[in-house]
Amino acid sequence: MMQLTLNTLFPVVSTPAITYIVTVFTGDVRGAGTKSKIYLVMYGARGNKNSGKIFLEGGVFDRGRTDIFHIELAVLLSPLSRVSVGHGNVGVNRGWFCEKVVILCPFTGIQQTFPCSNWLDEKKADGLIERQLYEMVSLRKKRLKKFPWSLWVWTTDLKKAGTNSPIFIQIYGQKGRTDEILLNPNNKWFKPGIIEKFRIELPDLGRFYKIRVWHDKRSSGSGWHLERMTLMNTLNKDKYNFNCNRWLDANEDDNEIVREMTAEGPTVRRIMGMARYHVTVCTGELEGAGTDANVYLCLFGDVGDTGERLLYNCRNNTDLFEKGNADEFTIESVTMRNVRRVRIRHDGKGSGSGWYLDRVLVREEGQPESDNVEFPCLRWLDKDKDDGQLVRELLPSDSSATLKNFRYHISLKTGDVSGASTDSRVYIKLYGDKSDTIKQVLLVSDNNLKDYFERGRVDEFTLETLNIGNINRLVIGHDSTGMHASWFLGSVQIRVPRQGKQYTFPANRWLDKNQADGRLEVELYPSEVVEIQKLVHYEVEIWTGDVGGAGTSARVYMQIYGEKGKTEVLFLSSRSKVFERASKDTFQLEAADVGEVYKLRLGHTGEGFGPSWFVDTVWLRHLVVREVDLTPEEEARKKKEKDKLRQLLKKERLKAKLQRKKKKRKGSDEEDEGEEEESSSSEESSSEEEEMEEEEEEEEFGPGMQEVIEQHKFEAHRWLARGKEDNELVVELVPAGKPGPERNTYEVQVVTGNVPKAGTDANVYLTIYGEEYGDTGERPLKKSDKSNKFEQGQTDTFTIYAIDLGALTKIRIRHDNTGNRAGWFLDRIDITDMNNEITYYFPCQRWLAVEEDDGQLSRELLPVDESYVLPQSEEGRGGGDNNPLDNLALEQKDKSTTFSVTIKTGVKKNAGTDANVFITLFGTQDDTGMTLLKSSKTNSDKFERDSIEIFTVETLDLGDLWKVRLGHDNTGKAPGWFVDWVEVDAPSLGKCMTFPCGRWLAKNEDDGSIIRDLFHAELQTRLYTPFVPYEITLYTSDVFAAGTDANIFIIIYGCDAVCTQQKYLCTNKREQKQFFERKSASRFIVELEDVGEIIEKIRIGHNNTGMNPGWHCSHVDIRRLLPDKDGAETLTFPCDRWLATSEDDKKTIRELVPYDIFTEKYMKDGSLRQVYKEVEEPLDIVLYSVQIFTGNIPGAGTDAKVYITIYGDLGDTGERYLGKSENRTNKFERGTADTFIIEAADLGVIYKIKLRHDNSKWCADWYVEKVEIWNDTNEDEFLFLCGRWLSLKKEDGRLERLFYEKEYTGDRSSNCSSPADFWEIALSSKMADVDISTVTGPMADYVQEGPIIPYYVSVTTGKHKDAATDSRAFIFLIGEDDERSKRIWLDYPRGKRGFSRGSVEEFYVAGLDVGIIKKIELGHDGASPESCWLVEELCLAVPTQGTKYMLNCNCWLAKDRGDGITSRVFDLLDAMVVNIGVKVLYEMTVWTGDVVGGGTDSNIFMTLYGINGSTEEMQLDKKKARFEREQNDTFIMEILDIAPFTKMRIRIDGLGSRPEWFLERILLKNMNTGDLTMFYYGDWLSQRKGKKTLVCEMCAVIDEEEMMEWTSYTVAVKTSDILGAGTDANVFIIIFGENGDSGTLALKQSANWNKFERNNTDTFNFPDMLSLGHLCKLRVWHDNKGIFPGWHLSYVDVKDNSRDETFHFQCDCWLSKSEGDGQTVRDFACANNKICDELEETTTCEQSWESCLLHFYQAASCGKVSKDH
Repeated sequence: MMQLTLNTLFPVVSTPAITYIVTVFTGDVRGAGTKSKIYLVMYGARGNKNSGKIFLEGGVFDRGRTDIFHIELAVLLSPLSRVSVGHGNVGVNRGWFCEKVVILCPFTGIQQTFPCSNWLDEKKADGLIERQLYEMVSLRKKRLKKFPWSLWVWTTDLKKAGTNSPIFIQIYGQKGRTDEILLNPNNKWFKPGIIEKFRIELPDLGRFYKIRVWHDKRSSGSGWHLERMTLMNTLNKDKYNFNCNRWLDANEDDNEIVREMTAEGPTVRRIMGMARYHVTVCTGELEGAGTDANVYLCLFGDVGDTGERLLYNCRNNTDLFEKGNADEFTIESVTMRNVRRVRIRHDGKGSGSGWYLDRVLVREEGQPESDNVEFPCLRWLDKDKDDGQLVRELLPSDSSATLKNFRYHISLKTGDVSGASTDSRVYIKLYGDKSDTIKQVLLVSDNNLKDYFERGRVDEFTLETLNIGNINRLVIGHDSTGMHASWFLGSVQIRVPRQGKQYTFPANRWLDKNQADGRLEVELYPSEVVEIQKLVHYEVEIWTGDVGGAGTSARVYMQIYGEKGKTEVLFLSSRSKVFERASKDTFQLEAADVGEVYKLRLGHTGEGFGPSWFVDTVWLRHLVVREVDLTPEEEARKKKEKDKLRQLLKKERLKAKLQRKKKKRKGSDEEDEGEEEESSSSEESSSEEEEMEEEEEEEEFGPGMQEVIEQHKFEAHRWLARGKEDNELVVELVPAGKPGPERNTYEVQVVTGNVPKAGTDANVYLTIYGEEYGDTGERPLKKSDKSNKFEQGQTDTFTIYAIDLGALTKIRIRHDNTGNRAGWFLDRIDITDMNNEITYYFPCQRWLAVEEDDGQLSRELLPVDESYVLPQSEEGRGGGDNNPLDNLALEQKDKSTTFSVTIKTGVKKNAGTDANVFITLFGTQDDTGMTLLKSSKTNSDKFERDSIEIFTVETLDLGDLWKVRLGHDNTGKAPGWFVDWVEVDAPSLGKCMTFPCGRWLAKNEDDGSIIRDLFHAELQTRLYTPFVPYEITLYTSDVFAAGTDANIFIIIYGCDAVCTQQKYLCTNKREQKQFFERKSASRFIVELEDVGEIIEKIRIGHNNTGMNPGWHCSHVDIRRLLPDKDGAETLTFPCDRWLATSEDDKKTIRELVPYDIFTEKYMKDGSLRQVYKEVEEPLDIVLYSVQIFTGNIPGAGTDAKVYITIYGDLGDTGERYLGKSENRTNKFERGTADTFIIEAADLGVIYKIKLRHDNSKWCADWYVEKVEIWNDTNEDEFLFLCGRWLSLKKEDGRLERLFYEKEYTGDRSSNCSSPADFWEIALSSKMADVDISTVTGPMADYVQEGPIIPYYVSVTTGKHKDAATDSRAFIFLIGEDDERSKRIWLDYPRGKRGFSRGSVEEFYVAGLDVGIIKKIELGHDGASPESCWLVEELCLAVPTQGTKYMLNCNCWLAKDRGDGITSRVFDLLDAMVVNIGVKVLYEMTVWTGDVVGGGTDSNIFMTLYGINGSTEEMQLDKKKARFEREQNDTFIMEILDIAPFTKMRIRIDGLGSRPEWFLERILLKNMNTGDLTMFYYGDWLSQRKGKKTLVCEMCAVIDEEEMMEWTSYTVAVKTSDILGAGTDANVFIIIFGENGDSGTLALKQSANWNKFERNNTDTFNFPDMLSLGHLCKLRVWHDNKGIFPGWHLSYVDVKDNSRDETFHFQCDCWLSKSEGDGQTVRDFACANNKICDELEETTTCEQSWESCLLHFYQAASCGKVSKDH
């Protein structure tokens, strides 16, 4: 801040000054710093105005440093159009590398960034020492606006009136207040009788009403006598006067060093009076209650506050704040009317700084003591007691400060760079849209790390204060004290649960005098504000009884239940010693709003030396909003207060009005000379109305609604202890005096199964859920009626005391996997409601064991009718063997949700853990409880570094999953754990959610937490078709050896070839041995894709493993629920065949079709309707003869195992191994045909096959000529022309290929494997008539509404060591009027992910045509701190507009880097724009001929000619299976706008294993106009076949009319008659005419046997060529081969035989490396054609333009291209 001292008696009116804050960044490269004088020129919006050359004096400009300058100008230039920066080029180190310049204009609030990243050095780069810098508009930011003010300070001329103490001021206005402002840095003197002038920047505060001035020195001689202050807005000349005439001296006047002055002057509408407040601070009577620390107090009123005052000038005591003291103080300030809040704190200094504050009393002096307003505290201000806070905000006794205050949870992350930690005292101040906090020193951490602010650690603090509204910025800094003062701040995160918001403030910078910009304080703005769970405050007061041993050392917890749900389990902790005998302990909790409370559960863990606890009473308080009816007395009091306020306001306005009139009568005043009255009577009245509105009480919660405290009393009067009363450690309580649920007793009978090793030694826990009143919470089943619990076949009885739950809905049972034998087979649990005498039966009949079943240790069970579990007579059971519970399994599975939980451990050093890991899934209805993760499906040694573990978690009624809690118990040798992410897949919901973590769960890392709450990343959520449960029962026949040890799989097919995935039914080898025994029924409940209402067929098979893999299947039943869940249907699939390689037809796969359907449906009257019917017209089981022809070329046969899949419109066969050939012993030999029989359900019309082999054995390569499939039932025949290798060594190296039926013309999108393929389909004309809402499968992510055009995106990743990312990137395109495309994902082909360091990745995408693109947003889906990505450059090409945008980004997209955002909007004003030529979209269809070997592997190139020019040669992408025999391929091409077309040239390079191609014809369709152009050929492109050429030209046919004529050319070549003129080289020519060029013509066949001899004329004929019209140019060259390659050419004559016209090309020059100018390529103009000159002129222009473009690209790559906005 610039400061001036004026040696004049009075202030003079000065020119308005606009401040600019200029930040100059010197690069971090070798030699970047400079000693030269740096100067700057700023240019206004249009460049008309500028600042002139400003030398930046006082800057350091060292390598990696940042220099800040405050520049004042008399002109407003912001926003700037550009800046010039340079230096004087003098000194030893004169060169300078400038990174960037950032300029903030507080007046406009605009911060602009001007990148440079270049040298200003005459010896480096381009030698410039001055550069023009242009703004990167994408980085423009809006900051708080501040306006220029002038402040005059009058010090009186009294003796010793001056001071050099630091003087601070704070200004108050209608819209808020300023921060404290230091007027005299470096302790500059305020001299007696001198006027000091300051320029300050202030935000818009509305009209000022007071100012506070103070200093903090109390020593003798430090006092100051202030006369007055004047503030004037330098723009509009508004003036405020503040009169003082008082000492600020601890030894003068009233010994105060703080003064407040009310605002006066013509601008003021109300002059507020002064007031003195009598404050009594009462210290408590507890032991050690007093403090020696410095105590500070601030009063808050209806209007403003007193500011923080040091309480040192006590009126009644010498020793302050001693135990039991009532210390009295007087605080003078501008009136605040009614005092509403008190903030009191101490600085924690002194040996006994802890302080127990009882209360604070406040009244205005002159008022009776009965008017004292009491602000109770009754809490410690002590680092080691209560909550450790040293600050308390107090409300009057009729309110509750602890409930009404907001808690701001602050997490400070210190960066992970060398020397990042600090020993300084860190402070923070938050700014909201309602208010701001104090500058709070962070002394007491919530997570109690040993040392604060250490490298890579996260420190957590809590600020408790009034509601400041939405946080919009913060200030954080430190005092630079301690051994190591420098600090690298990573980020600040603030959670405000009561708001339901979390704010992230990235910093990633040094706060150090010797680093970066040297600042110790920084202002931060939020990069991200996310919604979190909204919580409310609860105050819990617990009274411990006054009986012997009543206190407890155990951890106490509670859980609150209400009409809206329940809270989580809340542990009651404090830094003080709590739960002592006859004590009252109060706790502040933040938890979910449960609405009207109906019960509370209180308990403890039973740990510690004295765990027994006698709890007496519990009070629960929280705030509710309700309509409150005021009593007549309250209404009268409220009216009286309003009347009093009106009178006070009227008096203040009158005082201001009289002052203005008095000054007006004086005419001229020495301070206000020339000042005129500004306000009229209308302004007065409007001002009064406005002020009255401001003073009216706001009804925040609606008319008649108020926030009141609701409290509940819970009476316990009982022990929670083992061995006392009922031995329980937990009790459920209901509010006293309110109707609610009654107490109840539940008798729990646990029946352990009667299977081997069914019993358990583990600790078992039970939770019971009811319909009306929640649940019992998790209760340990400790005391059984049996001495040894949970033994095999045993029933154990337990008693649980709880509040009545109503009808029971479910239970959760789990164990902790401890003991020698932890595995447990639970048969069922019976629970008797003793009040209502109702018994509920919860069958299980499953293992809770790591090594059994699905590995879960927790089960949720539903109640069933007693008939399903209790033994019945044989009559009642119908004499069958079936378990009645089997009929319920499907229904229970449908009600449950099975989650597949995948956890990724990070790659950091020591990332793995040996601790016991647990997880809890939270849904909107319930949570899963703590679930131990013991049984991983992937690794026996779990949670090792860089490992992925998969677990199963099954639950009921969870609702929508929104949070995951992951943690461990910190046991084992290496308990620390770094988790990358957690993925939760719920097939029954069709949703897979990712929960990023990227943090440590370790005591010695990060914030020291071993439990993390994770929230899902919306962008990483994957949706798919929900799965449904199927009950599959497989019946093994009663024949010898019918059973199997193999693993059986099944696939279910619906209509239209919809099918499930292949599902293996056994999850482990134990199940494989247990199921599929002879004459048995094996039942499985599986979740698979919903195939629709009709099941057409199933495929069953096995993996042919185990001792006895052969299996004889009798039949299969599939049962599933009806769509409306009111019944089920069972389909029977008869089989009665072997699935064995040694039986029957030696096949291990069978396809079965349903024979009958049994339907059970519950009617409206409750009756069960059963219907049995046969399936109408089931699919036939068909034998397909598959004949495979192996090609007759060398090495065509294979010894590998071959597999085939046949696809029809009714389904597919699945992959079948072609094991036994029907006609040959040695399969797949060269030139042979092998026949195989495949049995399958009718496939309908077969259109596709997939062939592959496993590349086994020596001769694995295989060439397939064709495949013929014969339907033996209806004799349909299907032919597949192949002609391809399946080999890793040949063609494209593929072992698997798809082939389509010869006559098939349908969709071939199954060939698509990359996003570019799908984008091409989205652009094609076939999508024009498709309803986008009906598109499913992979294409659903690519289609979108509106016109779609292609885009080319290129992203360059930086070279920083952390620049790479494996996240998924996306873009948004934003056009005019903010028209916005859908999110366009930048996806790779399968198998590739992320962006590697220094890479350049290119993407072909399509999106909405938004017109002229104005902005582009680039981002990625990474949500963890580890998801860093440094983007160096972004390029976007729009071929349909002929434009390419190139953006130099050089910015981080990362949570923990840069400005902390993972997506950024780039303004294309920052881009360099290149014209690439407008392209038109054409749909191109290529027909390959139906001849043997017609397909090709060669590269195909196309050149198009039109009326308006020609294209360059373009390659046609072959993709996977384009250009195959008798196939038409359609794809999108981008072609220059040269239509109408005249001809097309096609060329192949003759490479690959199939170098020949039979081209039939090509069709081009304009996607915009629909115009069609056909090109016919119908011959080979081959060096051996047909015309024996690799190049062909085709005439364009439009509306059946050829666009060019055909002709033949005769070329006569005359070799000169000079020595050595002849050549032995191969000669080539290209003929150019008005219709294009001829392409390369080889001069091979001449009438002369020895061509191109001296003085010879050689003639060459080229028949069947498209006429080029008038010829203009000839290009001649040779390949410089042979003994004598040099050639002297005389002339060339070209005769157009159809026009009978000859064109002469005079040459007379050498084409030789050793003669003439050494050139072997010559262009010759036609000597007898008038069009030649015109074409030459055109060619010259084109060459000039190409030269300009080339120069532009070169300049751009060197950074030399300038931009002008």
